[in-house]
Amino acid sequence: MSDYHNKQASAATDQLRVPLSSSFADAMHQVLSAKGWFSLPVHMLSGMTALCFRLSVHRQLHPDSATAYNWAAEHFVAADLIGLIAMQGAGFNFSPTFPLYQKQAIAAIRQSLKQGTGVVCWKDRFVVITRCDDQQQLFYYKELNSAAEHELPYEQLGRNDSPYWYGQIYEGQVPKDRLQVIRESFIQAVYKAEVHDPMLPESQYACGLKAYDAMLEALADGNYDAAGAYETLIFYAGMKQDTAAYTWEASLYWPELEGIAEHYTALAAVYNEITDALNERPVQAPEAPCSINAEGLIPLLREAKRIETAAIQSIRLLLREPIENRFHDVGLR
Repeated sequence: MSDYHNKQASAATDQLRVPLSSSFADAMHQVLSAKGWFSLPVHMLSGMTALCFRLSVHRQLHPDSATAYNWAAEHFVAADLIGLIAMQGAGFNFSPTFPLYQKQAIAAIRQSLKQGTGVVCWKDRFVVITRCDDQQQLFYYKELNSAAEHELPYEQLGRNDSPYWYGQIYEGQVPKDRLQVIRESFIQAVYKAEVHDPMLPESQYACGLKAYDAMLEALADGNYDAAGAYETLIFYAGMKQDTAAYTWEASLYWPELEGIAEHYTALAAVYNEITDALNERPVQAPEAPCSINAEGLIPLLREAKRIETAAIQSIRLLLREPIENRFHDVGLR
């Protein structure tokens, strides 16, 4: 590898990572690394599962943008891409059938924990259930980026402030060729950039490269939630750091990715400027008013859109044959 490549890979990998407090990839990595099923850094898991390539936003930049996507579909694909045998459940906790699903989920989680495997669950953010106490009828879970352990009574599983419940349980792993996993992850990147998530109404959400148009329109019109915009852009800044680090490390296995890695390194740098612009004005407590420098963000987001569009075009060119062979459904494997 060239000296230039060494420097770029080091810069992308060593950069201070923006915490992704709602990142499913971070929760997944916590479980898999503890189990010994994944020994690479979190940015490699984020990339190999294609989770870092996702971009979806609420058109008024509400704070749910970071987690507004089809969890069941994307998380199943994420596990499958790296050879994980997984089962999952999801739904609304106000559904009449929720108590039945809850009872089944409690039993499945307890069984997984007894086999030494943590479980990723939604508790108004993605958390990891690490152990249980049948005598006290308690689960214990950890939030990401925190060593603190919290109690969750069995009967409260899935009863969140938000109306959703979700969990993914890992039952085993099938060995997969790393280069093939990497190739497929970049095909999935094209899919995520070009296809709207069918679970999200287009009148309220924008996905992939079209998310930039929605962000730019909201900021230009002043029709946005300032606190939500801050949370959304800080989250995606972390995602772009993961993507840059992943593409450089992936190019060690597949050198043709170097040009694509350069695009994503440039994209991460723009998002660092976005982070700086957001932090020019301190964000106050959630109940207090919040403001952001919308005028300063607009040119940065335009540049981010230009770079990410170029990155996707480069991936399409590199993988044109397998992508074209999938005709209208790039995400089909």
